[in-house]
Amino acid sequence: MKAKFNKVKEKTTALLKQGLTPKELSQSFIVSGLISTIPILGVSTFMITTVSLKRKLNLPLMISLSYLMWPIQILMIIPFIRVGEFIFSVPRNHHTVEEIISSFQSSFFQTLSHLSFELLCGFGGWLLTAVPVAVGVYWVSLLFLKGKKIQ
Repeated sequence: MKAKFNKVKEKTTALLKQGLTPKELSQSFIVSGLISTIPILGVSTFMITTVSLKRKLNLPLMISLSYLMWPIQILMIIPFIRVGEFIFSVPRNHHTVEEIISSFQSSFFQTLSHLSFELLCGFGGWLLTAVPVAVGVYWVSLLFLKGKKIQ
């Protein structure tokens, strides 16, 4: 049983590493984490797949991380909207996360239409907070990974 577990562990590890350099592995983590927190539900998997294929990053790792980040994406929708409202100097809305999620579940495109301004504020808040944080984390991770070989 232990040998079978070790074999599965080795195959999973090999799939997630895919012979990537530390820089590429770091990019896979950071880009996936960044896109996974975008405050528009339902677009992150498509965006991650597109970026991964274009930049030749680790798609299985990025999709796995995306699913793990889903609770954080949900928790960050309202804060990103609040930051965007502050940046754009617009009156505060009073939507809850539950309202936004149920609206997306009932009709994705109708929600985009109905909440387009709020989602635009959330996207602006995400761009001005999450993107700089991700760039900073990427550069710090490169400092720690520099010279280390991923096996």
